[in-house]
Amino acid sequence: MKTHPITSILLGIVLLGITGCTTHPTTATVREQASDALWAERYGEAETLYGELAERFPQDWRVQYGFGVSAMHTGNLSEARQALEIAHTLRPANRDIAVDLAEVMFLQDDRNGLFLFLHDRAQSRSDSRDWLLLAEYSLMTEDPDSARECIEKAMVVDDASSAGTWLEAATLSERMGDLDSAMMYLRTAYTIEPDNTVVQDRLRAHGLVPGPTLAMPNDPA
Repeated sequence: MKTHPITSILLGIVLLGITGCTTHPTTATVREQASDALWAERYGEAETLYGELAERFPQDWRVQYGFGVSAMHTGNLSEARQALEIAHTLRPANRDIAVDLAEVMFLQDDRNGLFLFLHDRAQSRSDSRDWLLLAEYSLMTEDPDSARECIEKAMVVDDASSAGTWLEAATLSERMGDLDSAMMYLRTAYTIEPDNTVVQDRLRAHGLVPGPTLAMPNDPA
């Protein structure tokens, strides 16, 4: 059977359209591919995909965050910082963004920018984790005095509400060789959560047997 020329042309157009659709994935597909690549730590692939999305959706904080994290892991620190700063501007309360932005600043050896950013964040928010993060970077930059001050501020902000906070403070104090403070923080953590096995193990590591006599007074301050 002979095919009419017009029919052949129309069929070709349809096939071309189908081929075009298969070679141009939807935005949702690209987002999924980018997320999967980042999750699987295929950072180069993730950076490329998120970079394409960032050009199309510059005000999407998730896209900017994904691009920033993947670029940080590939060593493109300038691009990473720019993307994470945009993401942080769009979502200033998001702790994950702030933590990764601080890491990029540290990798860039921008200590002034890092400590200004972390200090302003800690001052403006009532979250002990921000002070502990500042304490950790103070230790990493060999400033134990500042680290100790930040830990103390974190404890005041937390007000014995979370054993995890006091555990982290104990860890930082141990790193500084301040075992007296570490013991106090561990005892406070035990007061908050006496059934916490991590706290119990940490106390035993210091030669102490968990029990009622280890509990701190009701007001640890």
